[in-house]
Amino acid sequence: MLEYIWFDDELPILKQIPVEYTSAAILFSPFIQMPEGWEKEKRKNEYEHIYPNDEEVRENGKAVSWKKVMSSCGFQTHAELALALMTSIGALRDEYGREDLAEVLHANINEGLFYPSEDHISNFHIPSLVKVFRSDGANQFYYSEPIVKNSGFQEITEANLQTVLDDAAAELMLTDKKMDFVLMSVYDSFITVFLAKDENINELVQRMGWEAMICDEGTHISWYR
Repeated sequence: MLEYIWFDDELPILKQIPVEYTSAAILFSPFIQMPEGWEKEKRKNEYEHIYPNDEEVRENGKAVSWKKVMSSCGFQTHAELALALMTSIGALRDEYGREDLAEVLHANINEGLFYPSEDHISNFHIPSLVKVFRSDGANQFYYSEPIVKNSGFQEITEANLQTVLDDAAAELMLTDKKMDFVLMSVYDSFITVFLAKDENINELVQRMGWEAMICDEGTHISWYR
C-alpha cells in the first residue's frame, strides 16, 4: 500500500509524490461556527479554553470559509490567514512568525467561531469524501496512521470515516481501495493534502465544494511563506 509522505519543505509537493499521481491540491479546513450561546453554556469560568469535540461539530457546527474570515480580517490572501493561524498556535516563531496578523485574527474571532481542525482532516469534508471515494467504483477505503502504526480497510460510509477521524493521531492518510485519491493531514497546520491520478483535479475540487489551492510545479508544503 501507499506510504504516508512527510513532505520536505525544500522541495515542491509535486516532486515528492508517487509518479502515478499527476495532480495535488491543498484543502483548507473550514472554521467552525457553533450556535449562539454554546460557548457561554460550556465554559465553567471566563478563563477556560473551550473547543467543540468532533461529535459537537458534526451535530451543531457550521462550516465557515477561509474567504469569509479573510474578509472580516482584511486579509488579501489565504497565505496571510495561514500565517496568522500558525503563529497563534506557536507553529511559526522568530523570523517566520507574524504576530501582527495573529493579533488581527484574534480581534476578529467572534464568540462561537473556532479555528479549523488542527492536524486533522476536517469533519466537514466527510460527506464529500464518501462521494470521491465511491466515484471510481470502490467500496472500501484504506486508512494509515504511521506514528502509531495503525492501519486497515473499512467500508466507505460516513460513520466509518467519522470513527477513523475521531480516533486518529495527528498524521493520517486516507485513500480509496483503488488508490485513485489520497488525503493526508499535515501536522501543525489547518490543511489537508489531496492527491489524484486524474489531471482534472480542479474540476473535482470545485464539484466537491472544497476551498482549496491547486498545486503547480512550484508549490511547497510551506506554501504560505
